[in-house]
Amino acid sequence: MDTAELEKQVIEFIASKAENADISKISTATTFEDLGFDSLDTVQLLFDAEEKFGVSFDGEEVKGLRTVGDIVDYMGKHPPAAS
Repeated sequence: MDTAELEKQVIEFIASKAENADISKISTATTFEDLGFDSLDTVQLLFDAEEKFGVSFDGEEVKGLRTVGDIVDYMGKHPPAAS
C-alpha cells in the first residue's frame, strides 16, 4: 500500500474513533490531544489499529507517537507480517 492510501485509511480509522471529529480537519499533523484523546484513549486506539491493520506497535516506540502522521510513519516502517 502506498503512503497516500495508508494515510487516507489511518485518518478514516482515527476519525471513526474520535467523538465529533470532522474528518476534513484531520491531517498528519493532528495530535491525539487535538482529537480529545487522553493517554488511555490513545492506548485503546493503538490496540484497535493493531487489530484493524495487522500491525504490531512496540511498547517503547509507541511512547513517541503523538500525531496521526506518527502512526502513518510507524505503519509504513513496520508493515504487517505476511500471513
